[in-house]
Amino acid sequence: MAKFLRVAQWNANGLHRHIEEIKIFLKYNYIDVLLISETHCTERTYCHIPQYKIYNTNHPDATAHAGTTLIIWQTISHYEMSSFRKDFLQATSVKVSLLP
Repeated sequence: MAKFLRVAQWNANGLHRHIEEIKIFLKYNYIDVLLISETHCTERTYCHIPQYKIYNTNHPDATAHAGTTLIIWQTISHYEMSSFRKDFLQATSVKVSLLP
């Protein structure tokens, strides 16, 4: 039996101020993986979404601009890969396996 992922992408322009909106979006759209750009997070920013794992790559200058986040349903078999963090580009990477 094939397993399909529901993946969405969003340019947040500030993740923390939209966290409740994200929780509702994930729940009502049955999203498995949410890719977020322009998170504006720092190492001191903390977000928690029940039943999801959250991976961040912040801007290397440690200020609240740019950045990416990947939110993935916790029951999906996955692991975090190396992130890419430069002044001009940040990327968060996760390897997903749909095999039993």
